[in-house]
Amino acid sequence: MPCVFMAEAPQAGELPPHVSLGALADLHKVELLDVDSALAALDREDHLLLVLDREAPSDAVLARAQPIRGSQLLKNVKRPPAAANGPSYYYMGQPDSDVQDAYYAVCLTYWVRGGEDEALLASSKAELMRLRTRAASMDRIALFGTGPSLSEALGRDHSTSFNIICNSIIKNRVFTDQLDPQILVASDAHFHFSYHRYSARFLSDLSDFLRRGGASFFTFDKFAAFVRLRLPEIAGRVFGMPAGRKTYGFDFDQDFSVFPGDSVLNMFLLPIASFLGGEIALNGFTGRAPSDSYFWGHSDLHQYVELMADVRSVHPAFFRNRDYGQYANTVDDEIKLRVGAARSAGKVVHSDTTSFYSALRP
Repeated sequence: MPCVFMAEAPQAGELPPHVSLGALADLHKVELLDVDSALAALDREDHLLLVLDREAPSDAVLARAQPIRGSQLLKNVKRPPAAANGPSYYYMGQPDSDVQDAYYAVCLTYWVRGGEDEALLASSKAELMRLRTRAASMDRIALFGTGPSLSEALGRDHSTSFNIICNSIIKNRVFTDQLDPQILVASDAHFHFSYHRYSARFLSDLSDFLRRGGASFFTFDKFAAFVRLRLPEIAGRVFGMPAGRKTYGFDFDQDFSVFPGDSVLNMFLLPIASFLGGEIALNGFTGRAPSDSYFWGHSDLHQYVELMADVRSVHPAFFRNRDYGQYANTVDDEIKLRVGAARSAGKVVHSDTTSFYSALRP
């Protein structure tokens, strides 16, 4: 029995140039239908109907798709059996006009699988509480970002700290094996949970990283549903946190949710670190140097530099007309808020590597 849903067509019924192999979750744009209602609506010209088989997308849909040249599915990762994990959902994105197309895409799995998952939230909170107990025996909480200054931390001894890494640091297998991090965080749908080669590489490395070590992966609860479905072999190591706070805070034993922020450092790393320990050392959060023309620089050892162009090509609206300087200032202001809250609570926060963020300078 096929699963049918109806989504607004891009323009005059024409398909967009790319198809997201993630999925969408904006309920204002997607309406789930029963088969009879969907068939009755087939003649409507202002909507695009997609019929997806429960075990795989219909050949007709994929035949009409035009993914970026060179994009590929995950290697060595099998699609979950439909009987055990439910159907796989795909969304025809609108990357030329929708700044948040990747966010909408990856969240469809969350909505079609029932929305808020109380069991996932309970297990995620329990995991964070368990990690707090482990962190209490360590000297400090050490955070690691992908900025160029991460090179300053590579030769240092981090064995007495509770280590948390983010994003494409998992590219550097030698470093992560030596560091033995306890938590990995990633939360950018455009980079990490889309259908281009960058995302495919990240998810493949994520699967390898979690199966090889003992770390836990934290992301948005909406994204966790997608990752668990896409990578069933590491589903038990994937945890999600909702973004439900109205003001910033890190009392996760009372309110298990995060306050929205414009970077993974603000959204997850600083609040989690503030919850877990009393001293927070940052490494590789370089920020935007005066010479940077993009968001900020990255360490080539910890970024899929050769695949960055794929992200830009697939999600042009996300990058179009960006004021990168203003964005960096916004991130800096948010760091000041979070660092200030931690210090007001008696915590020590410092950067152990070069940083252009004003709140992290000596």
